[in-house]
Amino acid sequence: MIPVVCVVGKHNAGKTTLIERLMPHLHESGRRVAIIKHAAHGFTMDREGSDSWRLAQTDAVAVLVSGPGGAVLSCKLPDDAALPQILALLPMLDIDLVLVEGHRRSDFPKIEVHRAALGSDLLVSEDDLIAIVTDNVSTFSVPAFSTSDPQSLAAFLDERFPRPKAGRESIRLTIDGEDIPTNAFASAVISGGIWGMLSALKGVSEPQDVRIELRRVPAKGET
Repeated sequence: MIPVVCVVGKHNAGKTTLIERLMPHLHESGRRVAIIKHAAHGFTMDREGSDSWRLAQTDAVAVLVSGPGGAVLSCKLPDDAALPQILALLPMLDIDLVLVEGHRRSDFPKIEVHRAALGSDLLVSEDDLIAIVTDNVSTFSVPAFSTSDPQSLAAFLDERFPRPKAGRESIRLTIDGEDIPTNAFASAVISGGIWGMLSALKGVSEPQDVRIELRRVPAKGET
């Protein structure tokens, strides 16, 4: 399943800066990374008054804006949706690592960015961290990295969360007992959504055979 790591820290600790500096090293090592940011105070899609902004203000459940080289998806979710709900929306792009800025209360592994100028105490207990990135490296019970050495942190993540070996997933889709062939896109969407959902469940580590049975229950009075 895709590993998810939350980058947490106090306000202005440098979370975004760390991710920016980390990305070139992860990219160089061949990682395909998705980034999720927790915008606690909300955000607006694109420039106010633009067509995409106007469409995002409508009652549509989702607005996807695409163009040469990329696309942006805006969805309406429950207020401050839980991280597993957000992960389920990731596009199926063969991602092998997800970096999340924020969501310190989630159950996913966390790295805290610490600045001595903001106080000596940590935002999260060391017991809940896999690493600390700080401008004042001292003795911690978890690995500590200098803010000026993102390359070492990238190497740590590569070792901690090795990329899965190349393999092929087998998908069988049956509807009302009839086998339905799936193309590459449909297979990626189905498998990616299922793996994303399973990654948020406690007690699920490396499943090899997953079977889900989905039945439509008629509404009362419906035949």
